[in-house]
Amino acid sequence: MTGVSALELRIPHRLAQTRSRSGLAWVLAPLPSLVSGLLLFGAAAWEREVWLLVGLTALAHLLAFLATERMARYPGQESWSLAGFNLLLFTLFLVAVLAMGRLYYSRSYLLAATLLAFLLLLLYLRGLPPMRLALLPGGVADGLLRALGRELPPLRGLEGVEGVVADLHRLDPKALPLLAEAAFRGLPILHAANVYEGYTGRVPLELAEGLFALAERDRGLYPLFKRAWEVGLVLLLSPLALLVGFLVALAVYLDLGRPILFAQERVGLGGRVFRVYKFRTMRGEPREGAYAGEEQDRITPLGRFLRRYRLDELPQLWNVLKGEMSLVGPRPEQRVLAEAYAREIPLYPLRHTVRPGLTGWAQVHQGYAEGKEETLVKLSYDLYYIKHLSFFLDLRILLRTVFVVLSGFRAR
Repeated sequence: MTGVSALELRIPHRLAQTRSRSGLAWVLAPLPSLVSGLLLFGAAAWEREVWLLVGLTALAHLLAFLATERMARYPGQESWSLAGFNLLLFTLFLVAVLAMGRLYYSRSYLLAATLLAFLLLLLYLRGLPPMRLALLPGGVADGLLRALGRELPPLRGLEGVEGVVADLHRLDPKALPLLAEAAFRGLPILHAANVYEGYTGRVPLELAEGLFALAERDRGLYPLFKRAWEVGLVLLLSPLALLVGFLVALAVYLDLGRPILFAQERVGLGGRVFRVYKFRTMRGEPREGAYAGEEQDRITPLGRFLRRYRLDELPQLWNVLKGEMSLVGPRPEQRVLAEAYAREIPLYPLRHTVRPGLTGWAQVHQGYAEGKEETLVKLSYDLYYIKHLSFFLDLRILLRTVFVVLSGFRAR
């Protein structure tokens, strides 16, 4: 089997249809609340007020299990952080419901049940070993090999293999007998582009003929729902944002004087140009079309602090309310740079099929891009986001953004 390599990696559940475990979540999720209830309350667990607490806790854990499973389909986040985030989120919702309804609750019970659910959810996420796949050379499969960054041992046969990965559009003719044998054995054949996306979180740009369809893709009602929950979240956080914004404005005024804000033209949905505002972080006026790394010497110490924690971008919440931006989406590029990239990169205008965002899939994985090569990588992340746009992907990005802000990942 010359030219075939073994590929062992954990792939998103959506790439392994035979291993869908959504039904298993419905069985496992209620167990922590039931077991904790029986251990802590004993026979009293069947009393009405206790039974209601146990039932609501089981429902919260089920929602956390299902949300975590959906978010785990996307690469780039540790399972423990996903599990912890969702359990904490839905437990807080549970506590709010119990408090507003003046229902009975036990802190020791909620703590025990949530910790047990966290351990069970980790086992649930990590319970499946990596799939052992046969990789057939050619096309995107070669790009997947480069993305792995390591050599793979050759296979001598298909025994023990759980599936075959191949670029069916650019398959090496010598691999056709192997593909036929895999089909004869009933092995699932996974498109190399899907596995590439699942492993890297990027879309292979060489599949241009399929990517142009993104511009005409029907996304259903989610864009309306996305707009509603983002505006609601901004309004909910507006008192805190206004307070922090006032303190930042005062600090910028004392550091740099007036003006406190500066504006730039950025390209948004449908290629429309709009003005985005930021707090000033550097001396003098920013040069139009300059990369973030070209003007580091003019950034003040306060400016570095604001950029590290993305506080300079607080005024862009106004762009979100106006409908020019989203909380989550591809970062809007400067007009001069966007026009230049559109001339050099045929796929670049596809970024403008959705609203740009304060944070995005490319932003939390790559950070800022400088030059054509880095922009191509950034574009592959952006197109992945556009292709897989969903509430759970947006939630995943917001969670990772918290880590990025706290860690100062590639802040400039």
